[in-house]
Amino acid sequence: MGSGSRIDHQHHLVATTAAGTTITAPDDAVSLSPDDEHRHLASQVLSLGTLVRDDEATPEQTEEFYRLRQRLQDEFGQTQQALDEQIADDTGAAAGVSIPAQRGLPDFQAPEDRAVQRAAAQQVLDEVAAEHQAAVALQEQARQQQPAEEPVSYTENFDAFQRDFEAARERAERGEQVIPYMTENATGGLGARDGGRGFGVEIEFDIEPGADRQQAIRNIARGLRDAGLTRTAQQYGYHSQRRAGYTDAPDGWRLESDCTVAGELVSPIMYDEPQTWQNLAAACEVIQRNGGRASVRTGGHVHVGMHDFDHDVANHNRLMHTFARHEDVLYRLAQNPAAEGQRHRGTRWCTPNQVPSDGYQSVNSVRAWHGHAVNLEGAIRGGQSAHGEFRLWDGSLNPAVIQTQIKLSLGMAAAAVRQDTAPSGPRMSLGSHREQRSQAGLGQRRRLSGDDWRTNTADFRQMIDTLYQRPEDMAQATALYQQTRWQRR
Repeated sequence: MGSGSRIDHQHHLVATTAAGTTITAPDDAVSLSPDDEHRHLASQVLSLGTLVRDDEATPEQTEEFYRLRQRLQDEFGQTQQALDEQIADDTGAAAGVSIPAQRGLPDFQAPEDRAVQRAAAQQVLDEVAAEHQAAVALQEQARQQQPAEEPVSYTENFDAFQRDFEAARERAERGEQVIPYMTENATGGLGARDGGRGFGVEIEFDIEPGADRQQAIRNIARGLRDAGLTRTAQQYGYHSQRRAGYTDAPDGWRLESDCTVAGELVSPIMYDEPQTWQNLAAACEVIQRNGGRASVRTGGHVHVGMHDFDHDVANHNRLMHTFARHEDVLYRLAQNPAAEGQRHRGTRWCTPNQVPSDGYQSVNSVRAWHGHAVNLEGAIRGGQSAHGEFRLWDGSLNPAVIQTQIKLSLGMAAAAVRQDTAPSGPRMSLGSHREQRSQAGLGQRRRLSGDDWRTNTADFRQMIDTLYQRPEDMAQATALYQQTRWQRR
């Protein structure tokens, strides 16, 4: 998709495959058309069927496979033989390997008048299988990506972390910009147009106390248009961008109203390119120059393409377990560094996700909705249109903070499909580190050192090792860590 192309009102994000094909992602609505439901169901059957064929499925997954396969037969005229042959062909199974029959189910006999339906069903199955193969290729590409130089490990090399932390502290003491802002290859490929993930942001803001709110909004709208970020100088209604259709054009930003704050600026679909970061910085500058500010009410939402999750519940489980394992760290990093009292805005609109200890058994059972810290409503349908929303971030008008939030979101999505990132250790829920300090009699203001400092930073260092390989990405996240504090439960 070239710059300036439109996406219809049912699509939200785009992502680019390894072959350079741009794909679109739907908005937050969870209802599916009959064709989409057919594709969603067929993709689930293919994924589960592979596990059943290889005798790797749990009893629950086996039961789910046979149940969904029966639904395909009853509702869409998909024969068992066609499904089983497709599973074997799609996964490169050796000759003679097949899906074991389910006891107690009669063979499906399609009536003659459903011949056309069967042909259409096979076409959908072929398309889903092609999507599955593309997703598998992208997952393999993610696993094989290696940094150009030997990666740094904060877990193994504590001194590397300490150097980056102290450098950030010294910049703060000198009154310099603490968090670096990158404009060239900022994400190390995570958000690249070719082979990475599309992303977008929603920047909420309030107006400075005492200012004329309506005049400030008008000035912001004009400033955004004059900067070439929007096409009109007006504030649209809530979610108007979704209804109008998203675009990847640089002037595709849209100023919207939001009943909880003064306004929300919705970005176009973006990639890791210099113009993206120049436009993000310009947008923040226009809002601030005309009286906008980040307040205790404002949040920042980051949307990330998840086209390679491929209806595979294992990918969703890795993402959600990574969140659970590092929940306290993530809420610390989510705090706006400029917030009074260094407090996160609260979890009313971004409550921590509750994840079963043994994970979800199927994609349909994933519970991560609007209002959760990680919203996967747009990801559970799978395929090329999947995307997720990271809602835990506080609002900020510092482009370096927003960029770091984007990169953390991209890193979590990418780590989930590498299959080598299964988090270990207990869940570190919101407030855990503050409670540990209190129990150890260390207080919350005392500067730690020695083993106490190593222990207190261990969870952050482990998470950064999971998400990043480049030293500059690790240093940027460490600068945000230095500027934030552990949050209360």
